[in-house]
Amino acid sequence: MKVEAILGEDPKAREEAIAAAASAPEHERSALASKLGPLARDAAAALAAGEADSEGNTARLGRACTGLSVLRVEAAKNCLLRIADEGTPAVKSTLARALRATKTSEGRAVLVHLLSDDDARKDAIIAIGAAPWPGVLQALIEVAEADDHAARIAAIPIAKCGASGSPNEASAAADFLLEQLDDDVALPTAAVALLRFGRGFPAIAKVAKRIAKGPGNRKVACLCLVAAYGDEGNANFLELALAGTKVDGDAARAFLEPLMKDADERIRAAAERTWKALDLK
Repeated sequence: MKVEAILGEDPKAREEAIAAAASAPEHERSALASKLGPLARDAAAALAAGEADSEGNTARLGRACTGLSVLRVEAAKNCLLRIADEGTPAVKSTLARALRATKTSEGRAVLVHLLSDDDARKDAIIAIGAAPWPGVLQALIEVAEADDHAARIAAIPIAKCGASGSPNEASAAADFLLEQLDDDVALPTAAVALLRFGRGFPAIAKVAKRIAKGPGNRKVACLCLVAAYGDEGNANFLELALAGTKVDGDAARAFLEPLMKDADERIRAAAERTWKALDLK
């Protein structure tokens, strides 16, 4: 009955069955893995073969993989890794989404494994970003350093990891994101990540103040960080905004306008303060 509930359409029954499976004795979890594993592989094969009910196969595969991910037994982990290695892009994407916000070491190991897969990397980063853990930080940074597109997707997860981790992890995350400000394409997502989680990076205002004295588009982003997390008075902040080369007005407006509509009051206020200090019209 537990298997049917895990694979079924009723969200409440599915949630209850997964919770019961996660807390069951090891022998029961192992037995459940032996039942769910073949069903997951069958659904993966059907989805890969393009059988008519692709939506149903996707749902069935996702539910089976979610169930396997909570069992904390080697058989379940090995089944998920096999699906990751042998699956088509659609299968791998479904697997990554099924592991969104996973809390088990087995589920997390599969997501880290998927980071090395070109077909699944984006979905794996998004799944990790739902509830990242400090131990995944280095893997995210390595992937982001090797893949510019991944770097933009990973900015928020990297910031979350650093802000909730040790001082060393906070420094590593902040250093990576600050380096991204040198890239005009990566700058917006890196800056937003730093703004959202800057409270977890104690030295961010000091570093941003130093960078803001220089030229380039990153000056505007760093002014926002100083406004959000620094203690500069109005006179000093204005002096910092006017120091160095004049910023490009169009680029500054394009960066600040979305931030002035952000849901976070701190970000809105920082963007508005920066806008006024730069005397943008």
